[in-house]
Amino acid sequence: MNMLRSSDLPPALRIYFDNAPEAFRIPAVLTAATCLCALGTRIRVRYVYDTDPHALLLQVIVVGNPGDGKSFTRPIVKTLMAPLLLRDQELRRQEQAYNELKKTAAKNKQLPEEPITDVRCLQNITRAKLVKRADMFIRKYGEPLAFMLFSEELSTMSEGNKKAYSDLRTIGRLAYDLDAYFSTDTNSTESYCAMVDIIWCSLYCSTPAALDEYMDKRSIEGGNVTRHIIADLGDLMGDDAPVFKEITPQQHQLLQHTVDRLMHETYTEDGGLQPILEVDMSWLYKDVRSWCQQQRDLVLKTGSRALNCFYKRSSVSAFRMTTLCYHLWCMNEGVECREEGVGNHPDGKSLNPKPYTLNQKSCIRFYRFMAQYILDGLMARWGKRFEDTQRKTDTDESPKACLYDQLPKQFTRDQLRELIVKLDLSTPARIFLSKWKRARLIHQETKDSDTYIKNY
Repeated sequence: MNMLRSSDLPPALRIYFDNAPEAFRIPAVLTAATCLCALGTRIRVRYVYDTDPHALLLQVIVVGNPGDGKSFTRPIVKTLMAPLLLRDQELRRQEQAYNELKKTAAKNKQLPEEPITDVRCLQNITRAKLVKRADMFIRKYGEPLAFMLFSEELSTMSEGNKKAYSDLRTIGRLAYDLDAYFSTDTNSTESYCAMVDIIWCSLYCSTPAALDEYMDKRSIEGGNVTRHIIADLGDLMGDDAPVFKEITPQQHQLLQHTVDRLMHETYTEDGGLQPILEVDMSWLYKDVRSWCQQQRDLVLKTGSRALNCFYKRSSVSAFRMTTLCYHLWCMNEGVECREEGVGNHPDGKSLNPKPYTLNQKSCIRFYRFMAQYILDGLMARWGKRFEDTQRKTDTDESPKACLYDQLPKQFTRDQLRELIVKLDLSTPARIFLSKWKRARLIHQETKDSDTYIKNY
């Protein structure tokens, strides 16, 4: 995997990369990117394999042992989310004032209508309250906005309540995509009934044990894990406490300018919403297809069902983050990154191909690095457990060997079956043979022969 370079990042993200100790560089970039994606809630992009546009929604978990320095996330969130946090505080004051009025007003007194607020930064919240807050967006604007969920300790998100954990996991699967509606419909007067599109960017800090408790077997089978990006701090035993460089006044000014621009792209001066901003990323489609094809080839060679599952959303999350990078590059240079008639072709090809710019080349490197980083993190933490759920048996702790590479240049169907049993794979030999032939990885010695020859 190519290492990420400082020059591959737009200035607003480069600051956090350059100012962080080496082990914290990528986690710091992911933390800042999550905040900026939440602020850019009106940005849309079309992914090469989808017809409907995507919002820039990221779900990141920073993983480290107690005392490893996961709290580095707090000042990043505080800086980048400052205007939204201030706006939310004012809106919560309005809600508090209305609730106090309800408590003190006479029973027969006519109360004013409840204020319709659009609070977006959340930490601990019940399912009913979350549905109500999401419905407020629809009532006020007619469209959903992205929440920003942040917690310095994942376990506090549910306060030890297993039902709250379950609610968070269930809604989290839907919150990764637009138009995945969640509904509540109960007889309880204490609940809030609505069908809403809940979307969010989330940033949690967690110890490995808390993460394993949160991502249970059902979460692994149900796809929760594939929607998350694991920013693992690694083994810091014996290391000094992390020391981040202070942000200079010039850097702070650049960050402030970036945040203000994203806020301006979301809200109008009169309190409405700006139009949707669709970023053209069709120039990246070829590289996305290429990376995904590399993973499919590896899937065919290894028979890894975890890899087959995990690489798809790893690419989606990396693509969304790359869209943010490209938008920030264009914003920094005052260039319009939308273009009419580009990126909407049915086969996903650009209608007006152009040579790559320097910024696009940086974004290509960023996409390829981040897609592999996300995939490696998912495979390292949940790959074996996902394989176990598919196979319903225990497997060896060692990494999965490559089935294709272990076969001799010329092999029979029986040899393949024996190796499948040895490697404890669940896919039948006929499936491998069919897919390998279709991918031109093998050919038959003769038409009716049971002997096959590897092409590579």
